[in-house]
Amino acid sequence: MRWIVVTCVLLLACASVRAQSTPCESFGSYRECRIATNGRARLVMELSNQACFEDLTWGARSNGTVWVDRGCRAKFRVDSIYSSTELGGARIVCESLDGRLEVCPADGGRGVELSRQLSRTACLEGKDWGYSAERAQIWVDHGCRAEFVLGRLFGPALPVEPLENTLVCESADGKRRACPADTTAGVQIVHELGDKPCAFGRDWGFETKKNEIWVARGCRAEFAVRGKPVVSTVVCESKSGARNHCAAGTEPGVALVKVLGEGRCVLGTTWGFDDEGVWVSDGCRAQFALGGFRLPESAVPKSATRIVCESELGNLTQCPTDTARGVGLVRQLGESPCVLNRTWGYGAEGIWVSEGCRAEFAVAR
Repeated sequence: MRWIVVTCVLLLACASVRAQSTPCESFGSYRECRIATNGRARLVMELSNQACFEDLTWGARSNGTVWVDRGCRAKFRVDSIYSSTELGGARIVCESLDGRLEVCPADGGRGVELSRQLSRTACLEGKDWGYSAERAQIWVDHGCRAEFVLGRLFGPALPVEPLENTLVCESADGKRRACPADTTAGVQIVHELGDKPCAFGRDWGFETKKNEIWVARGCRAEFAVRGKPVVSTVVCESKSGARNHCAAGTEPGVALVKVLGEGRCVLGTTWGFDDEGVWVSDGCRAQFALGGFRLPESAVPKSATRIVCESELGNLTQCPTDTARGVGLVRQLGESPCVLNRTWGYGAEGIWVSEGCRAEFAVAR
């Protein structure tokens, strides 16, 4: 009898430890929080609006410590060391669109656990989502959209490869569009850019074999790719000197890569871009790079020099540096957007920023 009592006490204590979650919040700056004395912490609920992305704005250390940055606010938990066995691991996305109750068939086996929240609205177990073993289905409500792990009752979250890069993919005029990307390790939506909802499987998805993300039905969004970045380009041509507009995702900015004809291509005169794409005129024919020269941390060479350049009070600011070998934007530091060739750029004299853009740049050496 005493053995049974002691066992029950230990099980209850372990369950209590597992159930505890601790908030760690960044209000724009880097911060570290001790969640436990040991073990690897994981995110269980985001408190901010789609600002928490593993290895980009939060991360975990082996000593029970997590770090958050750039506005990520979330609750974290360290699982009990007595419950570290993986039991399954299939993943499923279930979404409550327009705040409606939705059910998703799912054979959870020994249990279901929320792996990654995809919506801006909260996903609280028992209130916004749950699992019915009898009906073998997950239910979500109140706008909760999330990725769930099936077939496991306890244990830390399955290892997820870090999100290394972000890109914008847009469905112009409601048409389906494919955007090149390394999707071999998965894709996550970061945030929607338009009024049209982006539902996984209906309005957006990805093809691993084709290495592309697709969007449709007017979905416009920024996506995080858990693989090596793929530079997307578009060729735009002004025929007979007429102005031509080429649909493209231009959210982070556009850069001219190569002039393909005899016509002159001058930014702001014979080529430029807007929210819908790239335009050319007066015979300009060229290849343009999309993505805004943004670099994930993993792609920044160790030899590169890091420079912070800030536009104070919205004024144009020049930061002198040797840009002969190229510049990439590593991290935006403020709320004002940093768009290549609109609010930031570089030339022979250095990097320039304007309209409140504040960012950290990597300069190749």
